Amino acid sequence: MKILPPAARMLRCRGYATMAVVSSISLLILGGVGYTYLANMRTFQAQARAQVKQDYTQKEDAILNSLIHIVPNKAIGAMQRYSANNPTFYNWETIFREALNSANAERSISAELINSLSLGSAVSANTGDTTFSSVSQVVQAPVSTHAGGANLVNGGNWWEYHMLSDLKIGSRVPAALQLSYDNYLLDKEYPIISFEKTYVSWYTKGLGLSATTYPRYNLIQYPDVKFGYKRPGESFVAKRNWWVFSLNFGSHNEQRTGIPPIRKDYVLSIYEIPSQIPLTASALLKVGKFADGTAWENVSMDGSLVADSLQTEGSVVVSGGSVSARRSLTLTGQTVVDGTSLKSDFDELGERESRATAGGANGGTSNESDFHQASVGGNVGKVAFIALNRGTTTLLNSSDGTRSERISPTGWNQYTLAGPKAQMTLEMRTMESSSTQIPTQIRLRYRNSSNSLVTATYTRGTNWPTEQEDGGDTFPFQTTELDNTRKALIIHMDRLPAFVNGLSNSGGMALNNSLYIFPLSGASTVVVPSIPSLATDMAVTLRGGNDLTAYTAGFSLVSRYRVYIADSLNNVPTTTPANAGLPASHVFYPPLSIFAPEKRFGESLTVEHPVELTGQLNSLKTEANDTVNPLEFMSGDDERLAASKIDATLTSLKSPAELPPIHMMNWLVTIEEVH
Repeated sequence: MKILPPAARMLRCRGYATMAVVSSISLLILGGVGYTYLANMRTFQAQARAQVKQDYTQKEDAILNSLIHIVPNKAIGAMQRYSANNPTFYNWETIFREALNSANAERSISAELINSLSLGSAVSANTGDTTFSSVSQVVQAPVSTHAGGANLVNGGNWWEYHMLSDLKIGSRVPAALQLSYDNYLLDKEYPIISFEKTYVSWYTKGLGLSATTYPRYNLIQYPDVKFGYKRPGESFVAKRNWWVFSLNFGSHNEQRTGIPPIRKDYVLSIYEIPSQIPLTASALLKVGKFADGTAWENVSMDGSLVADSLQTEGSVVVSGGSVSARRSLTLTGQTVVDGTSLKSDFDELGERESRATAGGANGGTSNESDFHQASVGGNVGKVAFIALNRGTTTLLNSSDGTRSERISPTGWNQYTLAGPKAQMTLEMRTMESSSTQIPTQIRLRYRNSSNSLVTATYTRGTNWPTEQEDGGDTFPFQTTELDNTRKALIIHMDRLPAFVNGLSNSGGMALNNSLYIFPLSGASTVVVPSIPSLATDMAVTLRGGNDLTAYTAGFSLVSRYRVYIADSLNNVPTTTPANAGLPASHVFYPPLSIFAPEKRFGESLTVEHPVELTGQLNSLKTEANDTVNPLEFMSGDDERLAASKIDATLTSLKSPAELPPIHMMNWLVTIEEVH
């Protein structure tokens, strides 16, 4: 046995103790390193999850922005002739597939770009990338329907009663529309816009007036968007078509990402908005001065001004509403909207954000912080404003073909052109000669009591008396030569109601509330009028129109010819319709609209009296280089009226009761999340 000296034994014990301390410290360090490593891994994992979620959010946003532009184009396509030849091009499946592709929702980087980088077999770290086998992996209807079949959306109509009664969705959607069951099945497959979709008394949520009295257009609230056709929450005349869908991004990829998907429900709306504000144009609209630089006088504007591009000049005052443009808005001089003076740099970066956060324009005190007194369409988020202005084409009566040739029950021409909407037509069939455009035979088509078309032909010397012949002084259509030598067809507005009511089995003025005047194409003596018109073209002149109270359903005139307004027109108020939502003090005139390529005020070569106008003005100009000077009123001698002879009170409609039978149309497209 070997016995160590005491010193050696003490040293060995100390060595054992040191090893224990070192081991303990090492374990602590390793534990700390491990903990830090795990914490970093969890941080990286959290960051990865956050990045994927952000990726999903950005892709969802891109999809929604794409839908804003795709859906209205598909709705238009479904209304056009021959759309039935390729129906899948317009269905919801194609719409959402195109939106996914446009948003690059499957891959953050295109395959072409990856291939150009020559990365070989590198593995993408973006776990959010995927390939969808079907659109339904991302998009679903929130509620199953009783009809079964493909189901990507719930349409906003009365057949979707499962959705309307759903506890989560039903209380948060707008008023449902009524339509036939066949059209409901179409609405499941395509974005259908149609005259046959109307409001119904069963679903009146958000409607300001009786749906029974005003089924096509009602008073509803303007949505909370920054494009200022109206103020958010303000009542306006419209019909809201809508569809609900759910985005369930990530459900297809949950096993790979480990992130549970969150369903978001959205309402996509297409508001049909009849033109109802003081000034509207689909070209460059100049407000405040005439084309020669003369300032406007005696002009008031109550409501919004909207154009493709809009420019204010000089002193412009707009009461209420806003000034808005789809492309560009230029403010020069002093522009005052709703009491606030707007700066020319209102839309520059920084100023725009300052206005949005301050509430009201330029730091005003408006409580409507989301409303801009001035707005440009490209800067207002998930909103598209579409003016359905067909230009002078609207004066044609073009066919949409048979019902079987298109998807939608309402044709595009029927919907957007003024000509096909007229309930009566007056055709110029024979003229004195090709050089003397005075009609000698005309053909009238009118509605009988069964709402069917009836034809009556009138020929000089047979059954169309001149003014001097027996019965001529009650006949509403006569001919004349104006002071400027223009040959003209006279429409005696004071004679027309009695004449129409006296026609065989007539439906009266209630059914015959509009008239389309046009030439018979191909007739040897009939010359189709030019635009702008020639001195040799026939014109139409309106006489005896001071009192239109006999026009119980209002009246619209559509003419392929230049129209002269010979004297006072629609100056006598009538009884305000019941349940129109108008105050007792409101002065109501029969709704009137005139669609013509050119208008002239007065027939004589000099205008002795000023032109006093109350209502709205729209322009048919649509070309990119067109400029609209809305108060460039021309007299009978083709000279511009002096500013001192124009007194214009431009107003907004307050009720669908004020809509004339034929009017211009706009669409407002929005997407809102259902919270």
